[in-house]
Amino acid sequence: MSHSHACCTIPPVASNYQAVGTIEKVGADELPVYVVGPKDAKKAILVIYDIFGPHNNTKQFCDILAKECGYKVVMPDFFRGEPWTEEKMGDMQALIAWIGKVGAIEVVAPQIKSVAEWLQGQGVTKAGLVGFCWGAKIAVQMTAIDSFFGGASLVHPSFVDVKDAEKAGAPLLALPSKDEPDMTEYMKVVSQKPFGDKCAHRRFDDMPHGFAAARGDYTDELNKKRATEAIQLTANFFSKVLSDN
Repeated sequence: MSHSHACCTIPPVASNYQAVGTIEKVGADELPVYVVGPKDAKKAILVIYDIFGPHNNTKQFCDILAKECGYKVVMPDFFRGEPWTEEKMGDMQALIAWIGKVGAIEVVAPQIKSVAEWLQGQGVTKAGLVGFCWGAKIAVQMTAIDSFFGGASLVHPSFVDVKDAEKAGAPLLALPSKDEPDMTEYMKVVSQKPFGDKCAHRRFDDMPHGFAAARGDYTDELNKKRATEAIQLTANFFSKVLSDN
């Protein structure tokens, strides 16, 4: 299993972006969920953020994605207001231990299930997953255990493990940066599945880890262009895999 050194060393960027979504409280434990997009949407995308939580730039990704695809986009705050901070950067061992505590599949899956049930209660019939960093691993694992999710977009993923690819239960879109390991073998595994022809892989070798989420600098023209491309690829992917045809 591979994780990116950049995940522990590149800090989040400052952002004055004004998000357009709202915060809803979901389930018995009132999980805070950022929500944007049509209230009556029949399809949704659940976003699993990176270690910096519901950062403004990650909300910006959600806002643009909702506009591009016309779906409801939701981003649960699994960390409940206590994300990893810039002050803690540099200690990979501490980061991995923390993620193992608050971001393990056993901890996150029940919360995702709660949000999925909430979406279904609102009339959503199909959903996809977007995972950044550690969230990409969770997204793949969720496709193996919940058929409500018809695909997953993995944006600058961390903890890349071919064993996850072997268990994937829905099409995957892999969008690694220059800081991630080569995912050719990973995608070769999923390409051999019945849905393999719906999978896709695009590497962003001129972008660092985090370019489309909390570490993404939208004031940098190239970064903004690449983040926009990642959003468009993700929107196109879900248009195909969540199709009613």
